[in-house]
Amino acid sequence: MRTTVSKRRSGRNRRQGQVALGSAVLSALIAGGIAIPAAADPPVGSNITAIPDPGARPQPEGLPALPLGSLSQPRTQPTTAQALLLAQYSAAELELSVLAARRSELYQTYANAIVAKALADFAWRATADDLRTAKQEAEAAAVAAYQGAVKAPPQLGNSLDELEQLIPHTDAPPHTEAALADLARARQDERQAYTVLTAAIDAEHQASSAYSAVETEFKRKEVAFLELKRRLAELQSEADRLRELEQENLGSYDAGQSNAGLVAHPKAREAVMFALSQRGKPYRWGDEGPNTYDCSGLMLASYLSAGVRLNRVAKDQYYGTRHKTVSKNALLPGDLLFYATDPSDWRTIHHVAMYLGNGRVVQARTTGDVVRISTVNLGSVDFATRVVDALPAPNQPAPTRTSTPTQTASPRPPASSSPPPASSSPSASSSPSPKPSQSPSPASPVPSNTPPPVPDPA
Repeated sequence: MRTTVSKRRSGRNRRQGQVALGSAVLSALIAGGIAIPAAADPPVGSNITAIPDPGARPQPEGLPALPLGSLSQPRTQPTTAQALLLAQYSAAELELSVLAARRSELYQTYANAIVAKALADFAWRATADDLRTAKQEAEAAAVAAYQGAVKAPPQLGNSLDELEQLIPHTDAPPHTEAALADLARARQDERQAYTVLTAAIDAEHQASSAYSAVETEFKRKEVAFLELKRRLAELQSEADRLRELEQENLGSYDAGQSNAGLVAHPKAREAVMFALSQRGKPYRWGDEGPNTYDCSGLMLASYLSAGVRLNRVAKDQYYGTRHKTVSKNALLPGDLLFYATDPSDWRTIHHVAMYLGNGRVVQARTTGDVVRISTVNLGSVDFATRVVDALPAPNQPAPTRTSTPTQTASPRPPASSSPPPASSSPSASSSPSPKPSQSPSPASPVPSNTPPPVPDPA
């Protein structure tokens, strides 16, 4: 036992000595700058005798997370050439519609700036004329004051700039002071008017630049959109064309259809019929008829034909009728449907259509299209308003009178089935004067085939 322990200790001491010797040699080699041959290193993995246990790999839960948020759900991509082109067309149509609304807004701003500049120019010219007149009156008053003070001859020069150095330093007459005060006031008014004119000119230049930029972008997008429309028309099948023709066929259309117990006002019906009469006329931005329309121009002309004036731009048409919002379940012909890029902000409205009923609208959609009837997806409508208050629907069923229900009337039993105590009295049955019980009241009708009940004895 003691010998075995001694052998173990001697072997451990020998290994420790070898390790210490090797470390010392290695340190000396490194310090001396001698490179160690690569062949002296053991091959990587030479001491591995078994594959380590891989363990249980964690299973992902849901979509992988990114540093800035999770991945969105993948969307189904169009599979056919027509579907792909239709998706591009829809995106381009939306973008063009938003640009058209922006262009319309900037055009109105530009038009307002032109009017403001014209008014400011007119006001400035008026103040300039007043200033010129005030100068002439001040010069005449100064000349008269000087002549009165020094008895100068009348042919002396009448320039105010020259006479100011010759006038004696004495108190000016009252009329001269008034003329000088008018001159100072006219000069101040002219300066203020010129400042307003300068600001109006700058605003007009800015509005013109903004409108020109959007106009250029709109025309560029419009060319691309029309090309997409042409290519889509080439791919459109005969079934699609037949479906569009069927959609355009109104049949026996009635603008007086009711919903929620109401019908459209006659003025709203008149506007609907006018809009339908414009079908087939081309879309053209900024036009209000009679030959071409844009979306809000068609609404404006339709209601104007019924004697109701709307605002010009789609979002302004919503703002003007915002107090008469309508539920999508209670729409009537003539109601206005609005589309916006942000459903929570009416200022982003870019398109308007007129509801016809039965899930259809009449609208002037976009460039390259015509006034047409379209099927509407109410889920895509962001706002709906009513221009003219609706009326109660005629021929509504009257409420049933609870005092005389017809279903509860039942024949009264004959007198013989339950005779009263005095049923055998001849005076009760042969009385010449009619008793009240012989003429039944409306509250308790008695069938004609049933004998009248015997009255109770008095």
